[in-house]
Amino acid sequence: MKPLCVSFVEQDPYLAEQVLSHLHSAGMKGLHCDHPDGFMAQKQHQTIDVVVLDADTLGEQRLTLAGQLAKHPELRVIMIAPAAEPHERIAAIAAGADVCLSKPFNPTELIAIIQRLAARLPRTLQYGWTIDPVRALLTGPANNAIGLTAMETVLLTQLAMAPEQALRSDALEMAIWGLSDFYNNKRLQVCVSRLRKKLTHRHGPEELLATCWRSTYQFVPRMHFAPKR
Repeated sequence: MKPLCVSFVEQDPYLAEQVLSHLHSAGMKGLHCDHPDGFMAQKQHQTIDVVVLDADTLGEQRLTLAGQLAKHPELRVIMIAPAAEPHERIAAIAAGADVCLSKPFNPTELIAIIQRLAARLPRTLQYGWTIDPVRALLTGPANNAIGLTAMETVLLTQLAMAPEQALRSDALEMAIWGLSDFYNNKRLQVCVSRLRKKLTHRHGPEELLATCWRSTYQFVPRMHFAPKR
């Protein structure tokens, strides 16, 4: 099993080095960036399981970023806020952080919290592909979630429920728009094309959303629905 991957967003390089050393000793893979943009770049190329956000480093972006990351079921979020500002910790939890630690903190305590949170991560590896219509997310075998538009969510949900995960275009048009006509067929083609590009960008050239018999679409690997929370 791959080691747990933890990203630490912290502007203090000495503290970051200390935390990464503890992560390594605990058998985890530690990544560091000193700016939120660096973390977002990391997330494009790495499967991150837990992110530790320093409130001072993020500044005004701290609650917005915590809220955005909390929408991803494959990711756990820890915020670190000054001990003298309890309202900051309350706001972080309200925004979506799983845990908020006071700063300064004990790295050993942080490791224990990360391990506890990791036990609650969804085990998507055993399911392969998972569709979550409520959160509009498609999660792949690498535990890497893809955000979906409303149309993409309906399209993939309908395919997941269909025999062999395949449906004719007119059935998909009916599910998405409630009727079938020439213009909606063009809109469906655009939706499929954009979704294919999104899948290719995140998961490589393997054909996941195939066209069969000219007018039928099929999601090739087996999809499962995410468990209800």
